Amino acid sequence: MMHISVLKYDKLTKRLHQMNKDAENVVKKTVSDFKSRAPAWVSAAVTETYGISKSDVKSAFKGAKKISGTVRTSNTEVDNIGLEYVGRVLTATHFKMKPAALPAKKGIPYQVSAEIFKGQRKVLASDAFLGNNKYGKLIPFQRVGAARLPIISIKTLSIPQMLTNETVAANIQQNIEAGLGKRVENHMNQALNRASK
Repeated sequence: MMHISVLKYDKLTKRLHQMNKDAENVVKKTVSDFKSRAPAWVSAAVTETYGISKSDVKSAFKGAKKISGTVRTSNTEVDNIGLEYVGRVLTATHFKMKPAALPAKKGIPYQVSAEIFKGQRKVLASDAFLGNNKYGKLIPFQRVGAARLPIISIKTLSIPQMLTNETVAANIQQNIEAGLGKRVENHMNQALNRASK
């Protein structure tokens, strides 16, 4: 016949309950980390492909929002979180445009170029020229016809369009998986350290 000490059983039950609470806390802290750290991971992925600054990418971030459905982990329900990016189509000024200012003397020929894809500087158009927009900012323009007017501003891509680039999307996924993996490991180690004390 086998005897089980009730005292040891109670300790085991408490420890299992604590482990479950620790696991819930790890999940909650990791979700919180995702909300605060994912924008940096996304910006890093975008700037690997495009010649845009991380601050420009971050400026298009509008927040982490709950999207349809939840994910169930153990006894914890975790909201399915998505990152929302919005933005208009950008001018070449966001892509290391050259020249950044008009030539000092009028009549000096110049070509307007930009580095839309990182490391690939290209002339925007043979007839592109710089002028001030309605806000007084110097941007590239192009004539629509043979006459002096009308003119249109030369546009590139929006941040949301960049995020859908196949390479960028794969890099975002990779950055998020690597980043969250580290955060989960960190929170688990903290929980284990607390439990061993």
